[in-house]
Amino acid sequence: MATTTPNMDTQAPSPQSYLTRMPQEVLTRITYFVRTPDLCNARLTCRSLENALYYSFAYEFFRKKQFMIYGPSLQVLVDISKHPSLSHHLKHVIIGTDQIIPPNRISAATDDQKSLNWHLAYADQQTLLVSGRARDMLVEAFKNLRHLETVDLRDFHSSSRTRDGNATWSSYGHNTLLETTGVKPFTGQPRAGEEDYPTRLFALITHALAAAKARPPGIEVVIRENWAVRDHGFLVPTYLEPDLLPVLTGLKKLHVVLDINKVTYGDIDIQYLFFKKFLAFTPNLTWLRINFRRSTSYHGEEEALLKWLASSLRPGTWSSPGLINADPSRFPPPVELHHLEQLDIGQLSVSANTLTRLFRKFSPTLKVISLRRVKLQHNSDQHSFDMGDDEQNPWIKLLRSLKKDSFPNLRELSLSLLDAVVRSNTSGATLHYPVVGFVNPDQAEKQNGISATGYQDLEEMVKVIKDRTYTGLKLEAFLNNPTADIATPSKHITGVPTRGHSSDNESDFDSMDDDEEESNDDDGSAAEDE
Repeated sequence: MATTTPNMDTQAPSPQSYLTRMPQEVLTRITYFVRTPDLCNARLTCRSLENALYYSFAYEFFRKKQFMIYGPSLQVLVDISKHPSLSHHLKHVIIGTDQIIPPNRISAATDDQKSLNWHLAYADQQTLLVSGRARDMLVEAFKNLRHLETVDLRDFHSSSRTRDGNATWSSYGHNTLLETTGVKPFTGQPRAGEEDYPTRLFALITHALAAAKARPPGIEVVIRENWAVRDHGFLVPTYLEPDLLPVLTGLKKLHVVLDINKVTYGDIDIQYLFFKKFLAFTPNLTWLRINFRRSTSYHGEEEALLKWLASSLRPGTWSSPGLINADPSRFPPPVELHHLEQLDIGQLSVSANTLTRLFRKFSPTLKVISLRRVKLQHNSDQHSFDMGDDEQNPWIKLLRSLKKDSFPNLRELSLSLLDAVVRSNTSGATLHYPVVGFVNPDQAEKQNGISATGYQDLEEMVKVIKDRTYTGLKLEAFLNNPTADIATPSKHITGVPTRGHSSDNESDFDSMDDDEEESNDDDGSAAEDE
């Protein structure tokens, strides 16, 4: 791989060269605004500029790098891992889910050479997977990367590459394939029968880490599209335990996106069975993020997993019914995770009681809680609902339960894209909260000159924001009185008429457009990643 190092032998700078006499931080700041080709040209001018720019260049372009299962791409990863300088900078390896789809699924290319190139690329990717060569190359790279901190599986290209306008941090080899074949490698919505690709890659990554005896403290799965890692991807075979268990035991950070196994669909008891056993091998986690595959249905599999995670077999603690004296082959004992400091949950429907029990279990150590795209399901004994009663919102009670006396170390709470449904057990009425948002304090102060906290009569002036992060004193004030900040536009009742209002009554709040996309790397889950 062609690259330059601080020891390159290039022309010495002129004594009058102004750039070489600039302070390091000024030079770095100037070159921050130039495009990548110009930055590379500047580095090639002389040895002094190369030395001055090397570390900022290596940090930007080699600290985190994305690859795909494709021969030339994985070979570059191996080459970087062998490089005497750049290998020290590569700490975050991303494996993209870029698929080279079968040639029969693409439009016939007008260029015979491009068509041939695509056939060769497809064969290359398939051969890497079925022959085990992809695993061998990952093992070689992971062995060499002594400073590896995170291995990441994702299905998108990051838009955080601001240096080159609209360019993205794509998987290495992706753009070359597009140029040489005229076809863009597939990273989007999977077709029927292709949903297992992330699962195959996750198992490939974990098994390669085990074979390499690598010990990165973090493994992440960041998925935007409607696929995820299915349960069989978390299987830890007995023959692999001696190599894989040290990898899992050393993990401090684990981010996953889970999907049920179709072959066991309907048997809630054994859904996520292998993930539960996988999690049992990670006792030193400080940060756990669990997201679920996007789904509009609610069958209880996700709730059952969180009930298991919220359970404990310690005396005097709550445990999900059936776990005590249960068959461990179907009901693994719940994990304790004594060091857990951050818990992110996203992309599911769940009861308020289950979330409350989950947070309470880890309350002695929790410092950060993040909830994103979470829908609370709640059953009420009320016969009818009052549109003006904010206490009916199940989020209010849940948030109050997080107060400082119960969570002494909680310092940050991140809430985003929340909603709720409350169903009457007696009348069939249902209270819907399609948007559980937050009063925008900046907007309120601008329009009225005072803080919005505690002033729900500012509804007509204040736009709802759908995500808020609370820290410090603002967190304490919010948990003491969450109704002051929470806004519920479009709340309505179905089933029976409301008390005092028609069933199509809506709040005066204006909510942001539901289809508005964030410009950063929104994975549509508990939190956001670059």
